[in-house]
Amino acid sequence: MPGMPTESEAQAAQRRALLAPVARLCLEAGVPVRMGRLERPGEASVVALTCAAPDGTWDAALTVVRARPVPDDYRDWNGRWGRDPREGYDLSTTGTLVFEFQVTEEDDGSGGHGPRPMVVFELLDGDRAAADALILWWRRPSLFHTTPPGPHPKAEQRRERAAADRLKTRQAPPVRLTPLPAAAEPAAARLDASALSGNFPRAHDGRFHRSAVVALTPIGDTPSHRRGPWLTARRSADGLTVTVEDLIGGNQEHRWDLTPWLWSRAYARTSRRDRWQVSRADRVRPILAALRAGDVPSALRLADVGADEQVTRLLSGAPTRTFRAEYAERWVTRLYEQLAGSAPWRFAHAYRVWQAEADRARSDRPVTLFGLKGLNQARKPKIALTVSDDQPMLRLVFTAGNLVLPRSLWTLPADFPE
Repeated sequence: MPGMPTESEAQAAQRRALLAPVARLCLEAGVPVRMGRLERPGEASVVALTCAAPDGTWDAALTVVRARPVPDDYRDWNGRWGRDPREGYDLSTTGTLVFEFQVTEEDDGSGGHGPRPMVVFELLDGDRAAADALILWWRRPSLFHTTPPGPHPKAEQRRERAAADRLKTRQAPPVRLTPLPAAAEPAAARLDASALSGNFPRAHDGRFHRSAVVALTPIGDTPSHRRGPWLTARRSADGLTVTVEDLIGGNQEHRWDLTPWLWSRAYARTSRRDRWQVSRADRVRPILAALRAGDVPSALRLADVGADEQVTRLLSGAPTRTFRAEYAERWVTRLYEQLAGSAPWRFAHAYRVWQAEADRARSDRPVTLFGLKGLNQARKPKIALTVSDDQPMLRLVFTAGNLVLPRSLWTLPADFPE
């Protein structure tokens, strides 16, 4: 920028000479570097090799600094070299000449500081090490690109087992009620054991899911985002046990107070449209066929469900950001596994039901569908849903919150005809 201070011409020439061999190695490897400048707010800019992502999401710079060895006892955390944040850029000072490599990348929502936080900072010895750092960073997205999983080879067997076990438990529902407080008795009196058994979450073997907790309905007037007593169902040794537990309803992925026909005889006559958001199953057969084939992107398109830039990357098997590229395979697999059991045509209705529950005024506020897992930090990566101009949109968000959209609102209903 005009008027900004720069290094002396002698030091600029010295840096260009030291960076030239690194530039040759990078160009030979197909990495498009150029001689540019590293801008330092409030300080003199310096000559650097620069490189940018083809999509503009990151910028890398490699320059030369003076550094001093880090004592052996501290190298595990600080690396081999350290440099003064100001004097290190003055090549006339004492110290060893090393290469400084830094990358700033567009924030992915995980809590970085500013729009482009620094995600890489290294001090490196020698031309080869410096070139390798740039080359590996440039190639990192392709190195971690993964092929989206197709349909699970045993998926059809799993569906058949679940259907058979649902039929069996509907005919002879193994449901037991524990002694309940008086306040819970009216809700328990409406319990439809056959519906509860038929709709209860299933594991891969088709049987009741061992760890699932289904929050059937709150007891009293406790809001869903606060802890309070709920009538619940869990798997027990001999079937299902219904009892009362203190839960935060909004944190439960299996919450059926918004879909009471799944467990209550008072709603047994609920129409197909209200249950499935379609009156005829054949209208969404192409969407289900795409999901069965493992073609999640096509299923979303057929249901007119959009995806933000980061979810779109995952759907294609690509990392969301270069810095987090090593999570691509895990996140892509998780995304496809979870959406394989979804009913995308229900997304808009599900969001509106959730939004109306607490009179949430912000129409663009995302609600979590499921987590992607893998990061050991407070703000976890999650796939969330919003609706804008009547179009559902899947977004990757980072949040420490535990509120989720109940699965009964957005997944394929258990009674949907196969």
